Amino acid sequence: DPRKGLELLEDYRPDVLFLDITMPTMDGFQLLDKIDTRAFKLVFTTAHPEYAIQAIKLKAADYLLKPIAVDDLKRCAERLEETKADESSAGPGSRADRIIELSVKDGVIFIRPNDLVRLEASGSYTVFYMENNVRHVASRNLKDCETMLDPNTFFRCHPSHVINLKKVNKLVSTDGLCALMTDGSKPDVARKNRDILLEKLKGI
Repeated sequence: DPRKGLELLEDYRPDVLFLDITMPTMDGFQLLDKIDTRAFKLVFTTAHPEYAIQAIKLKAADYLLKPIAVDDLKRCAERLEETKADESSAGPGSRADRIIELSVKDGVIFIRPNDLVRLEASGSYTVFYMENNVRHVASRNLKDCETMLDPNTFFRCHPSHVINLKKVNKLVSTDGLCALMTDGSKPDVARKNRDILLEKLKGI
């Protein structure tokens, strides 16, 4: 009930709003238009995947498709908790919770920075290494991709590598220095970046 929902939003001022799109009397987007100040995280819950881009533009924290899988809902809740912690440490203007839009070979995808382990340059392209061994190749160079990420969480440790500081298990020194990531990969760390990386890891 959107009208009742508006009243409840005013009364309870929630941290998170799980919002459907197709509803009686007004849709989810019309409901948002009636809210002067949005002080909550927004999660769309809908059976309509075609509204995803519109949701991204509204800076939705997540977009859950019905029927909602329990694992998807759990991951959504975990990300919301992580975002809350990130914002507490990063302050206003943090990019930690922004969903990233990427142009890939077969279309456009949307990824969450918290699911990203590292990026690697591949000529004029960039390879995004995600959790669960998922990999995406974006048609943008590494420098452009780096600007989309929160500098408090991501660090360019080498001309060819950007790493998620939260996904670093340890630093390994063999022939040179590399970062052992949660997915088992070992991107190189440039010698000049060693001390900077150590300082950043202390703050994670």
